[in-house]
Amino acid sequence: MSREVWRDFVCAPDRAGRHLSAIGRGVVGAKSEAIDLAVLQAFLDRLHGASDDVELLGSVIDLVAGGYADFAEKTLPTILDALSNEVLSLEQIVGPAMRGNPRWDRTIIGRLSGAISPVQYVSRTSHRSFELPENQLLAWLVHDLREAVTEIERRVGTTGLHPDLVRIRDGCDAARRHHWFGDLTVPLRVSETMIAAALRHRRPEYRIAAKLVRRRLEIETRNEQARWYSILALLAVNWLEPISDDDLFELYILVLTLDVLTDELGFGEPVEYGLVTKGRGHVAMFKDESRKVQVFFDQTPAAVLNLKTRYASVVGAHRGLSGGQRRPDIMLVADIDGRQLITLVEMKKSDHGRYLSDSVYKVFGYLFDFGESLAESLRAILVVPTGISVTATVPNPPIIVASGDNRAAVAQAIREALTV
Repeated sequence: MSREVWRDFVCAPDRAGRHLSAIGRGVVGAKSEAIDLAVLQAFLDRLHGASDDVELLGSVIDLVAGGYADFAEKTLPTILDALSNEVLSLEQIVGPAMRGNPRWDRTIIGRLSGAISPVQYVSRTSHRSFELPENQLLAWLVHDLREAVTEIERRVGTTGLHPDLVRIRDGCDAARRHHWFGDLTVPLRVSETMIAAALRHRRPEYRIAAKLVRRRLEIETRNEQARWYSILALLAVNWLEPISDDDLFELYILVLTLDVLTDELGFGEPVEYGLVTKGRGHVAMFKDESRKVQVFFDQTPAAVLNLKTRYASVVGAHRGLSGGQRRPDIMLVADIDGRQLITLVEMKKSDHGRYLSDSVYKVFGYLFDFGESLAESLRAILVVPTGISVTATVPNPPIIVASGDNRAAVAQAIREALTV
């Protein structure tokens, strides 16, 4: 199996699983064939965090794919030292040194009335002002981008922040420290006057900023219907594609697992989805009259199920040992006819027999680590890209190995694991 095959499956128009890709450092903004809008609508409606999750996903994809990082890192610095400005003439009290053009009439009146001291003057001085519409547009854009990154950072964590978002954050912070730009007033909202002034400006940096502002306004409009339409249009073709083949293969198997639970195992569509962010719960939940399955992605059973593991007890009993709890790629927590079944799904993107055998041993480590608490309810599946077939039937095998390019084999493995 190739990367193209995995991407084509994940990005098929009849599924929205592409948006279960991790919101973190290991992805890149990409475009693929549009998702059927009804499918996308159903996915967004079932997100656990509802509107907050929808807006988070839309904001991340917009910021990563919309050219904002290049603007903050390259375009913005070039305009800061060439900001549009105008010279204003203001009357002010100066002294004892004289500056500007003194107003002797007002100076004499001020001294006679005691409003100013004998060594002060009322003078007309010239000041350079940057409070122009095009600069206010820039100030709004920088403020808006910085606030958006702050919210994303709160949800996904600083260490998981995408490199493009870091570039936006750093570029905006540098602009705020600029001796001219930092003193600009940030408008509450952008007016058409500001956009028009930037679009007709002779410097291309302002025109670029105006186009980015219009894009942000579409995503952030107060009109709920218009905002929803903009997010739908954005998410239909844009997504966060994993950079590494290993991560894309894991996403492929995750989406395939959801497909199998929906179709082959007859659960129907998930009743709830969850984004892959810090502090998340399940990424999908299936439920019918007598069965419930929660699908967890890249999370430790120790935290999800509140388990005491053998690994943690050994590490905790020794000084000099450190490390977090182990976590399989996918975990299915099923309640079938009143009985809990736990299925660990591990993936290994390799076609080398020795590496695959090592992965089998790794899965045995999971079974031993978590088996003390879960006993007979624990099952395990190892999925590899291709080349695996069963040559002998083993009753109740401790580990089922299947090829990711054989949907029937994956479906049979999950069916056996979820059989009471």
